[in-house]
Amino acid sequence: MRLIDTPFYLIMRKLLIILLLYPCSWITAQRNANFGIIGGISYYLGDINPNRHFYNPSPAFGVIYRININPRYAIRGNAYYTQISGSDLDFSELLHPDRAFLPVSFNTTMLDLNIQAEFNFLPFTPNVGKYKCTPYVSCGIGFTMAISTNVNTGHHFTFLFGAGFKFNLTDKISTGAEWSFRKTFTDRIDGVENPTGIHSMVHNNDWYSYLAVFITYKFFKFAQDCPAYR
Repeated sequence: MRLIDTPFYLIMRKLLIILLLYPCSWITAQRNANFGIIGGISYYLGDINPNRHFYNPSPAFGVIYRININPRYAIRGNAYYTQISGSDLDFSELLHPDRAFLPVSFNTTMLDLNIQAEFNFLPFTPNVGKYKCTPYVSCGIGFTMAISTNVNTGHHFTFLFGAGFKFNLTDKISTGAEWSFRKTFTDRIDGVENPTGIHSMVHNNDWYSYLAVFITYKFFKFAQDCPAYR
């Protein structure tokens, strides 16, 4: 395959065209940005806890930076500080007979860094336009660093997705809530690796989740549409 036919080349060419022909779109996007804080709870899903939501929740908090590209789409960066934990002793042998031999527990403090894209179901830009609130969905990628842990979990990449709702409080302040999930690409978050012996790319990787509320503040007056789009 020739280089000019590869997906990487095609994507880079599109980005270069946008940068050269529509420079004000990037300036507008940067001005249509807001910064804020987020807080809530996190919990773990994996070999020890395969399906109980909100099991052993821990406080989670962090910061977010959102760039509103247009009323439908936004790009957002997040940094979370949190803890996840679990113990096999919390589950009876009747519910989990295959794990009766696993008297294990873990406790991990971690820093979660990620970037995600948001899609608004209603055309929404903070404090601009007809709609002052909207539900949204999001997806993205991330990287989690274990700050302290009692198991060999290491650092790992994640794929994230979630849903939420956001609305404007004032001309400067917006708020909202969301529920998001992180699928890790490791089976060592809890220190237990594939106890059933059945290999699966989906079920043998651990998860963790956030339920959180956020509040953001805009520092700049939101920019008008670029003349190139008129």
